[in-house]
Amino acid sequence: MELTKQQLSVSESALDSQIFLQGPAGSGKTTSGMKRLAYLLELGVPGRSILLFFPQRNLGSPYLEFIAKFSSRGLSLPVSATYGGLARRVLSLFWPSVLETFSILQRDLPPTFLTLESSLYFLSRVVEPLIQNKGYFSTVVAQRNRLYSQILDNLNKSAVHGFPHTTIADRLISAWIGDPSQVEIYHQAQHAASEFRAYCCQNNLLDYSLQIELFTQAMQRIPLVNNHIVNQYKFLIYDDCEEDIPVSHEFIQNLIPELDSSLVIFDQDAGYRSFLGASPASGLTLAETCAETITFNEVFTSSPALQILNKRLAIEIKGSGLPPDENEQPIESAVSVNFQPSYQEMADWVASKVHSLIGSGESPGEIVILAPYLSDSLRFLITRSLSRHAIKATSHRPSRPLRDEPATQALLTIAALAHPAWEIYPSTYEIALAFVQTLKDLDLTRASILARQGFKQNPSAEVRLADFDQIPQHYQDRITYYLGNLYQELLNWLNDYAAGAPLPLDHFMTHLFGEVLSLAGYGFYNNLEKGKVAAKIIESVQKFRQSAGDVLNLDDLEVGQEYYRMVKSGLLANQYIKSWTDQPENEIFLAPAYTFLLNNQPVDYQFWMDIGSRGWYERIYQPLTNPHVLDRDWPVGQSWTDDEEQTQNTETLSCLTTGLIRRCRKSIFGCLTETDERGFEQKGDLLLALNKVLPGGSPPTKGSENDANV
Repeated sequence: MELTKQQLSVSESALDSQIFLQGPAGSGKTTSGMKRLAYLLELGVPGRSILLFFPQRNLGSPYLEFIAKFSSRGLSLPVSATYGGLARRVLSLFWPSVLETFSILQRDLPPTFLTLESSLYFLSRVVEPLIQNKGYFSTVVAQRNRLYSQILDNLNKSAVHGFPHTTIADRLISAWIGDPSQVEIYHQAQHAASEFRAYCCQNNLLDYSLQIELFTQAMQRIPLVNNHIVNQYKFLIYDDCEEDIPVSHEFIQNLIPELDSSLVIFDQDAGYRSFLGASPASGLTLAETCAETITFNEVFTSSPALQILNKRLAIEIKGSGLPPDENEQPIESAVSVNFQPSYQEMADWVASKVHSLIGSGESPGEIVILAPYLSDSLRFLITRSLSRHAIKATSHRPSRPLRDEPATQALLTIAALAHPAWEIYPSTYEIALAFVQTLKDLDLTRASILARQGFKQNPSAEVRLADFDQIPQHYQDRITYYLGNLYQELLNWLNDYAAGAPLPLDHFMTHLFGEVLSLAGYGFYNNLEKGKVAAKIIESVQKFRQSAGDVLNLDDLEVGQEYYRMVKSGLLANQYIKSWTDQPENEIFLAPAYTFLLNNQPVDYQFWMDIGSRGWYERIYQPLTNPHVLDRDWPVGQSWTDDEEQTQNTETLSCLTTGLIRRCRKSIFGCLTETDERGFEQKGDLLLALNKVLPGGSPPTKGSENDANV
């Protein structure tokens, strides 16, 4: 790849340079960062002295793929880290010093680093008695796992923004102008968070917020920790700093003067992780620490027409009302909008258009289908329509828990059957669904017959399934003997297992998958998606066993029973980082818009579904928190009004559309239906803005692929 003069000036700058590089997405900043890394390694800089720093792990994927070629040269490799990852490494390494410094921790216990799942589990043990005995959150209409997640989010916000967790309620109350009863809810959320923090300190349970707080303070209070970081790293490449948290920016700000060289990369008009605590404003202050600021202005990814679309759309969204430049080229080639009366027709049109693009030589891997929220029904309609054209698609939805996957439910149902001592008895409906997933080519009708006829009603110490030959003959004929034999082989395996001592649940699932379900004739055979789900649920069980099981001194049987119970209650089995990075190279990608942006990978074509939805910019209602108020830049005592909400919505939509357009090389297809999934008419701000920037301003024609009017 040939670099521009600006890129060369950055990548081959002096070994004592301190550069703050900023520019829009697609201007070649990350390419410059990777070339800078190669330049350092080629000059003989030891890899172990180079720190590659990122807001989250998946944003470092291009660098990790780039340096893989150096692994065969016998050289030490650069260290890739996030602030959270670095915190865990340092706390593990210097735990004795941490214990001496922080008296809130227990000296006679080792640290237990909690995942999100195990944090939710232990939080539920603290908060559940408050709900049951004291009536906490009785006026809040939300699922328990959503309440727990918001309490954790409050703690995380306090940690990443660097304010005491004891002031969470004060900040929220000072900004609230609505129903006075909400004040009591904030107090209850504060008490729950404080109780959970005390419980964690009593048991040395380090959730994300406590890890961040301890590491941030350890860098200030423990010279040994600070010296370790300063002495280990001499070169820094920090990409996507606008997506990072304020305490991470402060860490880098203090580190840069101690380094030989640093390159800090800032993406303008970004900040997609603001709801998770990211602070672009804080990241921008790093320019003051660096000796030189370089700005890239030229965008290489999106076409000139798309860049003009981005400019006009931003003007309309923000309401500046500037007239378009008559000398600018038309934008019809950059965007088109298609109207269909129903979701099914919209999905069919998208599939037909994708098929046409692939037929003209476009790569499926360069096409993404995006929505503000990718619901189960929308995902089903699109994937089914694509399958009619023999087009494969993969999806990633961070908001969809792993526990909702049918394969997960099947594995848990079989686990309950294999462990009678749990005294958990799945319904015949759950067993039928498990059979559909595990016995290939078994439809739901015959699965229901098999479940009803094979399920033993009386509890016993054995697996509660009857042998196939005990099922009435006429039912055997309907099920078929081929499927009956597969069922019997599975049952024999379960009976053999139940006759012995129980294994840890993750071990059980590993054996079940490897010895039965992955064999020919079973539902997991040659099914990559189910295999991924199995791997993730096994990882989830393993992490739960290693944290909650060890802390609570549960045996293998009790751990499995507790895990099953917590999954069914909706607390456990969430997605993992691999879900962000395992996208097949040559398949259509379906995802929420923010998920695509956080992958930071440009494509040729984008389909925007539901462009009339308000979900493109409105935040989900969270009764226990407000991510914008729990920000260090929000003045304590200032009210959060409708004006602030609307301003934030406008900024969100402008930021989102800018990010999407800059990550598109060729064209965007907007998709619109008369009503949304709930039957409401679609009149969102994105639709209104597109209506103003596209020529004509009249409604699109049904089925027209070239109509650029809304």
